[in-house]
Amino acid sequence: MERQNLRPDPDALLKEVERETVKKGRLKIFLGYAPGVGKTFSMLNDAHVLKKRGLDVVVGFVETHKRAETETLLAGLEVMPRKMFDYKGITLGEMDIDGILARRPDVALVDELAHTNAEGSRHPKRYQDIEELLATGMDVHTTVNIQHFESMNDSVAKITGVCMQETLPDTFFDRADEVQVIDVPWEELNQRLKEGKVYLPQQAMHAIDNFFARGNLFALRELMLTLVARKMDSELISYMRAKAIPGPWPANEKLVVGVGASPYAKQLIRKAYSIAKDTHAEWYAVYVLPTGLTDPSGKDKVYLTDALNLAEELGAKIVTLSGNDIANEILRFAREQNITRIVIGKPLRSMLVEYFKGSPVSRLLYARSDFEIHLITPTMETKEKEESPPAKQTSFKYSNYLITMAMVGVVTLADGLLARFIDPSSLVYLYLIATITSALLFGIWPSIFASVLSLLVFDYFFMSPQYSLSMNDPREIINIFVFLFTAIIVGQLVKVVRRQNIALQLRLERVSLIEEMSKDFLQLPPLEQLVEGLSNFSAETMNTLAFLRTTILNDISTLTIKYIQRIIEVPCFVFFKEKGGELQIWAKSSPAVEISANDIAVAKWTLVHGKVSGAGTETLPSISYCFFPIKSQEETIGIIGIQYDYKNLLPEQRRILGTISNLTSMTASHWVKI
Repeated sequence: MERQNLRPDPDALLKEVERETVKKGRLKIFLGYAPGVGKTFSMLNDAHVLKKRGLDVVVGFVETHKRAETETLLAGLEVMPRKMFDYKGITLGEMDIDGILARRPDVALVDELAHTNAEGSRHPKRYQDIEELLATGMDVHTTVNIQHFESMNDSVAKITGVCMQETLPDTFFDRADEVQVIDVPWEELNQRLKEGKVYLPQQAMHAIDNFFARGNLFALRELMLTLVARKMDSELISYMRAKAIPGPWPANEKLVVGVGASPYAKQLIRKAYSIAKDTHAEWYAVYVLPTGLTDPSGKDKVYLTDALNLAEELGAKIVTLSGNDIANEILRFAREQNITRIVIGKPLRSMLVEYFKGSPVSRLLYARSDFEIHLITPTMETKEKEESPPAKQTSFKYSNYLITMAMVGVVTLADGLLARFIDPSSLVYLYLIATITSALLFGIWPSIFASVLSLLVFDYFFMSPQYSLSMNDPREIINIFVFLFTAIIVGQLVKVVRRQNIALQLRLERVSLIEEMSKDFLQLPPLEQLVEGLSNFSAETMNTLAFLRTTILNDISTLTIKYIQRIIEVPCFVFFKEKGGELQIWAKSSPAVEISANDIAVAKWTLVHGKVSGAGTETLPSISYCFFPIKSQEETIGIIGIQYDYKNLLPEQRRILGTISNLTSMTASHWVKI
């Protein structure tokens, strides 16, 4: 793709324009991986530099934790008085946001971004205070540790055993204009702990043995660097799209592997994983579904799903594209995602066959691009013999050919009438009406039959000598080619259009399914609307709510089952979590569906961990059901169970099941928690 043919992405361009024109303050985050790395110290140092440049800097809120070095840096900076709140007999000091807004400095320093404000404050969280300051055009510098971001919560809990209560959304981090990483070696942080510069000596020794263990800090440090690299990569892609830069820019290694329905696909995935691991690259497994084709079936489906399941297990992001030009779709995706490497499998067919088949591999190899192409040759010791699919039995409909003969007969009668007034040699092209009509109605073979029959009938009745099949005139040879090419071309066009219509119909059915489900859920009364109409929460009110909860959750579960059955007709059911943490079944696809104690145990595992488990997965696969979590923002509130192997689900089916789960969660989350 030539640079001059590229156009800026409108959404990315709009973001760039907004960033340059909207008068909002700039946000700078001093990011660390653990307490004591020096975030506040660095922020205050930076503040002194800004003050020397003539900027008006005010300390909105800084917590020194009685560290002498940090307190020394407060000297010479204006510190805003704190606003005091009384909470259960305890006086708490919080940032005075109104005082800062009245003061209107150029830069406000606000420590501890993830802090939860005292009851009675304007905003429940400090990052919301900062958002209000930024909206006025004021710059804000703040500090936070990696473990306080929502997306990192589960990972940090697994690493340290500590679940952070104070968290903030990752969107706030994405909004930051500048991120300064405060990174110190583990040995230096450990020395600070021992010297009492982070905690009191007794607390420090306990911390070293627990949260500040060497392995924990190494893992947290890696999480921090990964999060920052991800932000930089996202901003780079947005900039490239806004400026219509084709890429790739070698800022970060990213790899894509093209996957097809082949017995060698899993080997290609393993090789791609090895390359991604060696280059520390983020990687994608991409499958291109040709336009007009439905999802693969039979052995092709097994090859494809096995390969994609393996890719998912090895950490790849699965992407399904649609298009007739496989090479062009992969190149387009690679440019959009700033991919640096493309991994493809070497064809096993001869070069001549590949040339006439229009091999996507050869097109990728000779495409004008800056990607690094890895061509992988299958090296299986025993070549798996591909079973050729059973011959597709074409349904021979006599009626199609009889109607075609009738159309040729009608045209012949018309030619017989017109032959009295027009030269018969020019009437042959009227037979194209029968040929084209037959192609449009019945396809290529009846159309070819119509063209041959038309030429024979025309030669017999209208060409001299009449009533013979001599075909002495050279024009008749030309007519044969014209009619045959017309029949083939129109027939092929009809075939393509029909396939595209089938594919479009399938996609429209899937979109329609989600739309119908959304409408059905929107018709259910929201909890907030019902609660607003209640004047008090008496015992009678709570009984009414309990009754409504049962009714609404029953309706939600029934609707969920209904739409799952439209995707995959297998036994299924829906669990929701009760107050005590136990699972209760709310709906089944049929009364005959049986759920054993082992099934419920695996469902509880999914409830606790929020991950797919059961049949066809790597977690507890011995049961007959596969379980999908129904997750709200904070937790898993329910389970969808289907009697089917997860590994046999196509990517499109998994996405739709995930969408159904999300819609169910959005509708049911408030009701489940009553």
